[in-house]
Amino acid sequence: MHIRTLGAAALTAALILIPTAAHAGGSDSPTPYTVTAEGVTLPAGATFEANGHLNYRVTALDGTGERTFNVHQSVPHNGVWPQAAYVGKSAYAWADHPAFAGAFPDGHCVTWVQISGFNEHFGEGGQAPVCTDPVEPVEPVDPVDPIDPVDPIDPIDPIDPVEPIDPIEPVDPTDPVDPVEPIDPVNPVDPGTPVDPLDPTDPIDPIDPGTPAVTDPEPIAEVLSSSPSFVSEVLAAPPGQLASTGFASRTIMVLGTVALVGGTALVVMARGRNDDTER
Repeated sequence: MHIRTLGAAALTAALILIPTAAHAGGSDSPTPYTVTAEGVTLPAGATFEANGHLNYRVTALDGTGERTFNVHQSVPHNGVWPQAAYVGKSAYAWADHPAFAGAFPDGHCVTWVQISGFNEHFGEGGQAPVCTDPVEPVEPVDPVDPIDPVDPIDPIDPIDPVEPIDPIEPVDPTDPVDPVEPIDPVNPVDPGTPVDPLDPTDPIDPIDPGTPAVTDPEPIAEVLSSSPSFVSEVLAAPPGQLASTGFASRTIMVLGTVALVGGTALVVMARGRNDDTER
């Protein structure tokens, strides 16, 4: 029974020593794992073991601000980051550590690495730090001139709603107009018998002037001389006695007759002169 216990203990010790024997180099020997500025990758077939650990140091690009980060793969996890998240994995990124984010905004350099199960330590065998590319400085942007504030726009008064227009009733179609009967054509007017044109060579008969009026003043003198008593009475009678003698009316009639005969004679004489002038 005691022999069996010793045999089991010897077997367990042999299993524990096998990984160590596989990486029996010193800490300054070349590392079997690969270190870059972004992370570490284990050799083919190797993974991070349970309850193992990973430690690394990082500085700024100029070598200042060195910091050490520790990763423990606890199984079962004990609340320490990363709580066995990398057990069985073969790669790890430096920036996965919560404290790494924002520690080196301008870039970083990894200077030392130690992984459980490997005797070789990166950075102790003359390995140069691995660094990220330097971050190019951003050119400052010219300040933008402030924009003048825009005056607020007065709110527009709401437009009163327009009352709807009543629909227009359709117009009754107009009754068709009866066609107008054609008017009978008017018979042409008979122009009548054409009148012969006047011959300009035919002489025109002179117009008969008629019987000339009395133009001789002798009959008037005869009328006056035939009644010398009338003349003497008219000339001798004073103006106040004409009415009493009875000769006033006769005198007026005689004078009217004389005036009428004399006017007629003058008209006839004038007409005769006009006729002579036309001839």
